[in-house]
Amino acid sequence: MVVTYVRRSISQREDAVSEILGVTMLLAMVVMVIGGVFVLLGPFLEDIGDNREWSAGSVAATQLNDRILIAAQSPEGTGLVQQNVQLSRSMTPLRDVETWTIQADIGGSDRTIVSLEGSLVTVSSLNRTASIVKITDENSTQSFSLENGSGNITIDGYLIGNVVIEIEDIHGTISHRFVQVSLDGIRLNNELSKGNFEVDLINSGRIETLPGNSIDVKQFPRLRNDILLDGSSRVTMILLDLEISASASRQMTNVHIDSNGQVSLFNQQARNLILEFDIAGDPSIAPQYMHHWTGDYELFLAGGTLDDYHDFGPYGRLSGLDGITLYPSNIPFEFVVTLQSVEVY
Repeated sequence: MVVTYVRRSISQREDAVSEILGVTMLLAMVVMVIGGVFVLLGPFLEDIGDNREWSAGSVAATQLNDRILIAAQSPEGTGLVQQNVQLSRSMTPLRDVETWTIQADIGGSDRTIVSLEGSLVTVSSLNRTASIVKITDENSTQSFSLENGSGNITIDGYLIGNVVIEIEDIHGTISHRFVQVSLDGIRLNNELSKGNFEVDLINSGRIETLPGNSIDVKQFPRLRNDILLDGSSRVTMILLDLEISASASRQMTNVHIDSNGQVSLFNQQARNLILEFDIAGDPSIAPQYMHHWTGDYELFLAGGTLDDYHDFGPYGRLSGLDGITLYPSNIPFEFVVTLQSVEVY
């Protein structure tokens, strides 16, 4: 009887061990299957998270840019508030990210060209009528005389802020104006699994960069040429400078956008327009700007019909390294350039 009892106990123990091993193996298989599922779904889950972050960042950038443009059109001292946590945790300032140089003949009948490199100003006039050079920056206004309508002028120190150079001819008429403006912008950073999704809001434009992709200009600065009823052109350009305070990058839910007013840089008939822009950062942005404004020029050039072309084209070299101009360049057109300033804090 004793032997029989022991045999039954051993059999029961073996059955129990078998059940435990079976359950353990089943659990191991379940864990392996679940782990495999997570391994397979991992990239898809990352993509879902990236798409959610991309969508939130894109919407936030669009809303912010729209409100900046609204504030820029408002009277000085007025503004609005946007509530968005997405903006406050990703906003960083971009200093002197674009520099625009604009010059044109605005009086007389001469053709004048001005260049500025550091503290050296070079003036040349085709008919040698340029007589007086007046240089204005944020600190002061200086006047210089020219001999024979051309010359180099060296300024003591450096010019600060935006620069305006006006040329007066021998008849006392302001014949040429040169303006150089540096603009700040905002970058919105959105963290993705493989890098940052960046949106730059610069000069009312919008530039996007996805990890591993080339830079894409989604919205361009406000430069346009309208053909009037009499066949003449009206060129309108609105520059936008964003002043971002240090508090704009702190954790906050309210983003304030205030107008600092606007300044008229050109508002008259002009000839011989030269527009140049220097863009900090990726070198692929400037060619996209050029193609956007001068793309049709190449079609007319290839077809041999440039005499019928009335729009923007490259000034000098076809690459656009010398800037852009309006064709035909020697025919007067209505020219309006406005500089708007907006503070974000």
